[in-house]
Amino acid sequence: MKHLQLFLILPFLILVLFACGSAEDPLDPMPEVEIEPSTLMGEVDSIEGVTVQVRLLKDGILVAQVEADGSYEFKELEAGNYTIQVSAQGYETTELNATVAVGETKALDRVTLEESAVPVSHIKGVLTDADTGEILSGVLVQLTDKSGEKHETLTAADGTFIIENLPVDQAFTIMVSLEGYNDGTVNIDPIAANETYELDVVLTAIPVIEELDPGQGLSTGSEAPEFELPNGDGDLLALGDLIGSKKVVVIFYRGGW
Repeated sequence: MKHLQLFLILPFLILVLFACGSAEDPLDPMPEVEIEPSTLMGEVDSIEGVTVQVRLLKDGILVAQVEADGSYEFKELEAGNYTIQVSAQGYETTELNATVAVGETKALDRVTLEESAVPVSHIKGVLTDADTGEILSGVLVQLTDKSGEKHETLTAADGTFIIENLPVDQAFTIMVSLEGYNDGTVNIDPIAANETYELDVVLTAIPVIEELDPGQGLSTGSEAPEFELPNGDGDLLALGDLIGSKKVVVIFYRGGW
C-alpha cells in the first residue's frame, strides 16, 4: 500500500515542479515601459520689429525658452502642469496654464500681446567663458530688483539673453550660475524708461585640480593640510594662524655641511 501511495505522489510532485519552473521568476526585473513624451504648442500674433519670447515653467522653475515667430512648440515634455509666459519688449506679459497628459499634444489658445501702459526698461546681454570667449547657451540668468522680485531667462544658442519689461529707475542684480564655473554677479544701475541696457557677462571656469599619488606632494590649487613648523627662532607656527592674514612661504632648510 505504501508503494502505491508513493507511486501516486511522485507524478504529482513532478507536475508541481514543472509548473514552478515554467512560471516567470518573481525576482526577474520588470521590463522597462517607455513613456511617450508630450507636446505643448500655440500661436502668437507677430509684432513687427519686436522679438516675442515664450518661456516654459514647471513647478515655478524655468525649463525651456523659444522665440515665437507666429507660433511655438515645446516637445519631449513630461506629463504635468506647466505655465507658459509670452512676453515682448514694451508689451504686457501673458501667462497660460496647461496640464498635459502622457503622450498628449495640446494646442493652446492664440495669444495677442497688448502694449504696456506703464514705462518699462529692458536688459540685453551675452554670456561667455572668460578664458576661451566661448558662448554659453542654455544657462539660467536670474535678475532681482529692489523689491526682491525675480525675473529669469535662458541664454540662447548664440549666448544672448533678454530680460524685458523691468521697472524703471531702480537698481538690479544679475546672478548667473553654471556647473563648473564660479558664480557671476553683476550690479546694474537704474535704467531709464524705454531704454535697453546692454552688457557682457563672463564666467570663469573653476580650475581642475590634478590629483597626485600619495607621496608626490600637493598639486597646484589643492588645499594644504593643517600643520605646524618651527620658524628660525624655534617657535612653532601653525598654518591656520597665518593663512588669510598674510602670504605664507614654506622653506625647508637642509643646513650646511
